[in-house]
Amino acid sequence: MSRTNEMKKGAIDKAVFFPALIVTLVMGIYFLYDPKGSAALLGKLHSFTTGELGWFFLLATVAAVLFCVYLAASRYGNIVLGTKGEKPEFSTATWLGMIFTSGTGGSVLYLGAVEWIWIMQSPPFGIEPGSADAARWASAYGMFHWGPSAWAWYIACAIPIAYFFYIRKERSLKISEFARPLIGDQADKLGGQTINFLYMFGMIGGVMTSLALGTPLISGTIVYFLGLEQSNAFIDTLVIFLWTFIPLIALIFGLKRGVSKLSEWNVRMDVVMLILIVVLGPTSFILNQSVDGLGLMLQNFIYMSFVTDVIRDTGFPQGWTVFYFSWWVVYAMPFGLFIAKISKGRTIRELVLGGLVAGSLGCMVFYMVLPGFGIDLQMSGQADLMTIMNESGRGQVVIEMLQHLPAAWLLVPAFGLITLISYITGHCAVGYSLAAATQEEMAQDEDPAKWNIAFWLILAGVVSLGLYFINPESLKPLQTVSILTGFPLVFVVYIVAHSFMKQIKLDFPFGLPAAESDGKVYLEVDTTRTTEKPKEVEEVLVNQS
Repeated sequence: MSRTNEMKKGAIDKAVFFPALIVTLVMGIYFLYDPKGSAALLGKLHSFTTGELGWFFLLATVAAVLFCVYLAASRYGNIVLGTKGEKPEFSTATWLGMIFTSGTGGSVLYLGAVEWIWIMQSPPFGIEPGSADAARWASAYGMFHWGPSAWAWYIACAIPIAYFFYIRKERSLKISEFARPLIGDQADKLGGQTINFLYMFGMIGGVMTSLALGTPLISGTIVYFLGLEQSNAFIDTLVIFLWTFIPLIALIFGLKRGVSKLSEWNVRMDVVMLILIVVLGPTSFILNQSVDGLGLMLQNFIYMSFVTDVIRDTGFPQGWTVFYFSWWVVYAMPFGLFIAKISKGRTIRELVLGGLVAGSLGCMVFYMVLPGFGIDLQMSGQADLMTIMNESGRGQVVIEMLQHLPAAWLLVPAFGLITLISYITGHCAVGYSLAAATQEEMAQDEDPAKWNIAFWLILAGVVSLGLYFINPESLKPLQTVSILTGFPLVFVVYIVAHSFMKQIKLDFPFGLPAAESDGKVYLEVDTTRTTEKPKEVEEVLVNQS
């Protein structure tokens, strides 16, 4: 292949690439010089979004869940996202592992170990703080926030993207392309550019704050292992360096040889760590509390999905559920894009089950074991983890918990290592999605240009490192503004999902073809009937009828 063709292959869409880059850098500089002022302003906006618009996020999330359930339960669930005869690229175990690790990162480990403390201190529904009922709801709400409601946002984006990419053979993974059936020529104009910008900016802000906010826990476990008194700049820099360049190396090797192997080892280490905590810790209490929390969550799932608690005005649903749902929306498109890319040859039903069932259960196991262990230490008086949280922070809570297990000298650094690797696998999905969404064209068997992947990963690492060391307070407004993009991104997800439903009806106006003997439906689309002229296609179909 000539040098010209190579450059063309990795060409970026400047209208997507540069606006997101420039605005992110400008806002980063502003937050750096006035972190308190910008944080106060954005805090008010965030309070308005989660408070006044909380009902909107709750209803939108329920709609996302129902959309996924409808697709899985209907004939659409039999549709194979690929060409007849093509087998899935990854084994089922590897595929599920890649879905799980891309959609959770290290946050499920980190927050799973400490989130129950915050909820016990400020429980929902007027429950007494620190009580047994507060502990039960702390366990149940963790499973709820990381359950089907979260994964529905990812899968609601993954299915349309996979349809356009693997069945309609689109050669671009820009989000605006998936909205073309609904917005028409606006996909190439201001409307499409706005969609792409919101996607890019929300993702960049989210990954930068994840890099910086996850560093203290990992650094703390290294400090414990080395016997030092406190972390230092060298250890923090090392953590962010590893966080940036290991995903880069994995993505250079590609999805099959790099990311999939990293994901497989990540899942294995997660399983081993959880089993060790259950076996070496208070086994009976963890298992009993897990079942109790799961039952409480399932019994109240519908109520928890709709509650605003506006009369009691506790603020719990706004501070937790609405916040989480807006967070999932920000990550929905990039993680949905990554999940779509690794799901060639899978049916829509498999994709829904892989996310809403397997992904949710994976997260719930973390929110069974880690809070169960911590609650036992707190309620039995073995450790005052609430006081440690208030005085020493989240990282020290995790270390204190693990010190109550045999071989703590090994388990503490192992937990930090697993958390780092978990963040790295999630970071792979982010880097891949950012690069794919800024590239002009990309065939089904291709990955984004390596320099493009490297650019976004290094940018996130360098900027977050700079903000972290110069003024850590500047990260808070950056995190807030990335979450604020959740509100407009709800409409972007709706446009993409609506475009998918519209396009599939245009492609198959007389219904889907008959299923094969194995029950699967293979689709072949005449892509000469473009989505740019849907009205003309509809007129032809009316005349034919």
